[in-house]
Amino acid sequence: MKLLRTNRFITVFIILLILIQCRDDKLSPDAKGTIEGKVLDNKDLSPIENAEVSTSPATHTVLTDSNGTFTMEVKVGEYNVIAKERDYFSSSTSVKININETTHVIIKLDERITEVELPAFTDHYYPKDQQQNVPVNDTIRWQLKNKGKELDDTVKFNLKLYEAGKPASLHKENLTDTFATVKGLKFNTTYLWQVSAENKAGKTYSEVRSFTTRVFPDDFVLYAKRVDDVSQIFVTDTIGKSNIQLTHNNYHSWRPISNQQKTKIAFLSTRDINPQLYTMNIDGSDTKKITNIPTGGYYNKGVGFSWLPNGEQLVFSAYNKLYTINYDGTGLKLLTSISEEKHFREVDWCPVNDKIVALTLGVNRYDAEILLMDSDGSNKEVIVGDKKGALENPVFSIDGKKILYTYDVSGFQSNQGRQLDARIFQYNIQTSKKEDLSAFKPNGTNDLAPRYTRDGAKILFINTANWIGARKDLYIMPTDSITSHHRQKLIEDVEMVDWSRK
Repeated sequence: MKLLRTNRFITVFIILLILIQCRDDKLSPDAKGTIEGKVLDNKDLSPIENAEVSTSPATHTVLTDSNGTFTMEVKVGEYNVIAKERDYFSSSTSVKININETTHVIIKLDERITEVELPAFTDHYYPKDQQQNVPVNDTIRWQLKNKGKELDDTVKFNLKLYEAGKPASLHKENLTDTFATVKGLKFNTTYLWQVSAENKAGKTYSEVRSFTTRVFPDDFVLYAKRVDDVSQIFVTDTIGKSNIQLTHNNYHSWRPISNQQKTKIAFLSTRDINPQLYTMNIDGSDTKKITNIPTGGYYNKGVGFSWLPNGEQLVFSAYNKLYTINYDGTGLKLLTSISEEKHFREVDWCPVNDKIVALTLGVNRYDAEILLMDSDGSNKEVIVGDKKGALENPVFSIDGKKILYTYDVSGFQSNQGRQLDARIFQYNIQTSKKEDLSAFKPNGTNDLAPRYTRDGAKILFINTANWIGARKDLYIMPTDSITSHHRQKLIEDVEMVDWSRK
């Protein structure tokens, strides 16, 4: 009996050792697997000796033996295995390597044909192999050696583009030009690409080449702009010199606002017919619809929302109520409400002092007030009101001491909402003083939608002629009335701008 208990103890001890060893293996950062494969002639399946086999992401390079076989030991993960031989066109295949497992691959290469009439690629192409900082919306270019008119008229190109280690994500076929425009690539991502050229003499392939897209800009301006009559969201990194489209769809998307952490963008979209609030990652990926209730109100197409300082929640308006909600659509809570005769239109949450500023409208669009309140909706105070003209766009300064807003000083009233002389004002919360920052704007124009830059030193805003439908241009200027004549145009034909701010 004692011997039996001893044997049981030894058995349990051995099993525990095995389990611990297995757990260590799973957690090991150097866990590896094996790639075994063959490189064959695509025509007769004969083995290709001395073919160069490598991976992307890069590990090491091996040569095939007389049987066309090769073996590589690599860390676990996803790879593209690339085979090259000087008398053949390179080719690749995607594999996933698991710990202590062997993955088998077969790569078939097409032999290079030397006939003059067959299309042949030159070394002039873009992007260059392993080029860095490539734009996420760009044009890929290549060139043929052959210059004969008959060849140029009959050749067709196919472009294959894919992320390293993943299946081909983009195919462009039957191209007649030696270039192809690609849009919506991921930021800071390595891509592989290859072009084939085919005419009546046969098909040839370019080398498999790679490039890496640019990192997402640290300082950026978000804005909406119409593309083929559909409002899309863009980002610019160097004050208007590089414009990158983040949304690519057939639905209007507008009013982009990033959180202070610069990890998420909230925006409005008509993907479900009625405007609803959405979020996406800062690079335009992982779009989520987060509201399912009407987000409008009097003269309001759902523009009333703002990020909370924690970057995890938003506040938004729905008629006479303000709600808070998490960025993923959970945690909907009623924050505050006002009388049913008034509706919230715009709202901003102060980044430093837990205050909220909101614009309210009545049945008459000119029955407008700007309210300042605590973050729980209490202690509401009218700081601007009783105006004849249009009142819009309240937003906090970075330090929470001032509020920007616009007011049409002409006092003009119109059923269509036309404004004749809208100006940017800066309200000092401590002194209640108002400062006109639009004294130097051109006559016959409106200054609209102001927002402070991330350092608080300047103001982004839109200037537009005062007729309905006029083009809207993005400007920047200092924050004081003395130097506000230094107005600089950044981008033409935009709307609803947001500057990333800490």
